Amino acid sequence: MSLRAKILKKLPLAVAVLPLALLGMFVTAVVPSGWAYAVCAAVGYVAEPGAMKRVTGRMQPLPRVGLSVAAASALRGASALVLLARAGEGESGAFVLAVVGFLAVQALRLGYAGLLLYVWWCRRLPAVTRNVDLSALRIPDAPPRWLMDLHRGPLTFVDLPLVAGAAVAAEAGARWAAGGAGAAVLAGLLALVLLAVPAWRSRHLASKGRVLSAVRAQVQEYEPEVVVYFSGNLQSAYQLNGWLPVLERTRRRVVIVLREREMLPRLDVTTRPVVCLPLGKDLAAFELPSARVALFAANAANNTHLLRMPQFRSVYIGHGDSDKPTSFNPFTKVYDEVWVAGPEGRERYARSGVGVADADIVEVGRPSLWPVATTTAAAPQPTVLYAPTWEGFHGDEGAATSLITMGPALVRSLLARQPRIRLLYRPHPLTGTLDRRAKAAHDEILALIKAANGGVGEDDAGLERLAAQLEALRQPGGDEAQAARDSAGPAADWDTVFAAWQDAYWADDTRHRVTAGSRPGLYDCFNHADVLIADVSGVVTDFLAADKPYAVTNPAGLDPDVFRGRYPAAASGHLLGPDLVGLEDFLDRAGSAPDPLAAERAQLRARLLGSAEADPLAPFERALDALLRRAAG
Repeated sequence: MSLRAKILKKLPLAVAVLPLALLGMFVTAVVPSGWAYAVCAAVGYVAEPGAMKRVTGRMQPLPRVGLSVAAASALRGASALVLLARAGEGESGAFVLAVVGFLAVQALRLGYAGLLLYVWWCRRLPAVTRNVDLSALRIPDAPPRWLMDLHRGPLTFVDLPLVAGAAVAAEAGARWAAGGAGAAVLAGLLALVLLAVPAWRSRHLASKGRVLSAVRAQVQEYEPEVVVYFSGNLQSAYQLNGWLPVLERTRRRVVIVLREREMLPRLDVTTRPVVCLPLGKDLAAFELPSARVALFAANAANNTHLLRMPQFRSVYIGHGDSDKPTSFNPFTKVYDEVWVAGPEGRERYARSGVGVADADIVEVGRPSLWPVATTTAAAPQPTVLYAPTWEGFHGDEGAATSLITMGPALVRSLLARQPRIRLLYRPHPLTGTLDRRAKAAHDEILALIKAANGGVGEDDAGLERLAAQLEALRQPGGDEAQAARDSAGPAADWDTVFAAWQDAYWADDTRHRVTAGSRPGLYDCFNHADVLIADVSGVVTDFLAADKPYAVTNPAGLDPDVFRGRYPAAASGHLLGPDLVGLEDFLDRAGSAPDPLAAERAQLRARLLGSAEADPLAPFERALDALLRRAAG
């Protein structure tokens, strides 16, 4: 396929047709031909970008003010006036009325755009929340989506009466032009009135100081003891989502503070108060006198906005414990304490020499591991979980992703194995964001899995129905203001629907699966897998809690002794190089009993994850209690 053909294939047909239709309207207006003009106008209306598309999704972060539609409308109106003038009606009173109507329609469109921006401004809260009572703000329902979009709203075809009147007038008399212009003006006025109603009802939300005061008062009434702070790009939401189950279980009062409002829709369900404060000045003014400890799940530039507040004892808790360089980032020395899982985390910082004092390191285990079971769900065939990491930017060739060098070949070997296995493929959420080769390998693996499933994808009507219910419970409808208002309490039916979704997802245990995100979660995949194949990452460390065989990829083909010395988590696992030598032997031995590496895994688990306790949350709670006592003193 030629480059020109590829470009044309990607362009919507309307993009090419609309300019031709507008040109045709001017040509037929000059001729003049009312009927030909009407045909060109009809084609243009149908081709209007987005005009015939079904309205989906939420209100845009910034309202689409419809500049392209306004330009097309102005051109259509101008062509209507040209048609009337060429048809000999230029001296008539009806022509003057048509001109006035044309100008009035453009003014109404401009006024509508201004009012739309006002509504958007009023409803764009300076502090967006979840699980916070905002009844004091009296937030009205969001305006209908079609009303907030000039591309597909009530003004999309407001010039239709004017254009139609001109077309008829060219054949049957000027009076039709005046009538069409009047109808267009009335339609524009009606649209303006429709939008004026939500503008009036939302006007009090324009007082941003009042909104911030109401949110702050509600959060202060909750008297939070701990702030969990998070900032980052939208793909990094998984880093905070991994901590939400822990925050649900801790007995301390926790408030979650976000900085990017677009992060809220990506947050998993929680009953803890969530406050998003996009502006640094609003964060600085958001006083929480009862809170003394701030936990940070990731290193981000915006972290400094909270770190400079002296009332908080800052703790870096990270979002995974692994042998990657990201687990001993030099930036972590800015925190008062760094919490790691086990003794290996402490030694990791000592070896790296990045400046984190040993006295500032606290071992808290991995409090999120309580859902991990040491037995596998019964299945007719062994299940292999392949969980490659992303391409990253740390420059460590040994800890690189296996996707690029060996991913598709590994999946082909697993799918071709006899006796057959069941494959769970779980790519990293950031896969393909830095390297196109990783994205290409990922897409190839998806195609391989779909082919192995007989051409059947992940689509399932029952799962889709349950997923839609979960989404409706997780994310209230309307714009962000309405969603904040309606999320004052937890989703009552969430646990029931989520359990039903999980049962339905795992019911067909003969199919290979592509798993991602929080449904199903990583630990749920652990519980349904017999063995793990993963890159150097926190996935390997956490899998030690399952006490099952695992293999670590060695995509750079480093010497095995060097590899194990550099990455301690691989010590009790099988190594897989880019040639995949030993894969069959690993799978055969993984199903044997007794497990020859079980004792080594137990020792490594204590070293990486800390001493085993009945409740993995207990060491974390003790560390939090101790820090709160020191902060209070």
